[in-house]
Amino acid sequence: MGHQPCLAIRNHRSSAGILFWPPIGHGSWWHADTLGRRSAVLASSAVALGVLAFLADAVDGVAGHIMVVVVSSGLGWGLAALLTGRAATGRRSAVTGATVLLVAATLVYYLLILVVSRRWSGGYLQDGSSADQYGLRSVAVMTTAWLVVSVVAGPVLGLLGQMSKTMPVPGAALAAGVACGLLASEGWQGITAAPPWRLLVAVVSSDAGYVRGFAAAQLAEVLVPFAVLVWLATVHRLWRVWPILLNAMILTAASGALCWHLLRAAANQLG
Repeated sequence: MGHQPCLAIRNHRSSAGILFWPPIGHGSWWHADTLGRRSAVLASSAVALGVLAFLADAVDGVAGHIMVVVVSSGLGWGLAALLTGRAATGRRSAVTGATVLLVAATLVYYLLILVVSRRWSGGYLQDGSSADQYGLRSVAVMTTAWLVVSVVAGPVLGLLGQMSKTMPVPGAALAAGVACGLLASEGWQGITAAPPWRLLVAVVSSDAGYVRGFAAAQLAEVLVPFAVLVWLATVHRLWRVWPILLNAMILTAASGALCWHLLRAAANQLG
């Protein structure tokens, strides 16, 4: 007898039955259903990320700083893109999914600012006229800037997440180190902008609560990427090439910190 054009496996509900999967004529439906579910999860994640980032802006004190690190920072959003790429079924879907996640979350965040909080409105110029036009311009500039960052960072982090799971050990270690270096880069940029010895002096000031929250957030932005690196190295057994892991992370974190510095300087000039 010739081979059947579909996969036949034993049906455990019947000793003599044969179960065919996917059902004949239903392959396209099954694929579309799976794609639809993944798209729904991706859309929900993007909305949740944008909404949580928006809500974090309204929280004060130490809790506010920690929330910003988790859901409204390069670390939080970069980690989301990295995990999206890692969960994808291939490189193409990893790149697309991570990019769509960051772009959609950015649009949700700034749409909430534009419509809900309206923090861009209500100001006045020195001559007493409304500053709303300048506020809208600032929102447009920042939206455009972060969309550009999303389009650049999304494919990179999505691909690194996929490579850290599917590549041979040396390549996976390099991808994991680069990814975690990128996640840590904003934290290191913050430390260079506000060195620890300055924070120690500021702790005794009248605004010590704010300083402690800021210091806790900076510490989290540096330590969490190391925790992610340890997790990836343990899950994929990358410790035997630990020099690749650490060197890739250190070099990427240093260059990434410089990029964050330039990005913030450009944003201040444009905004």
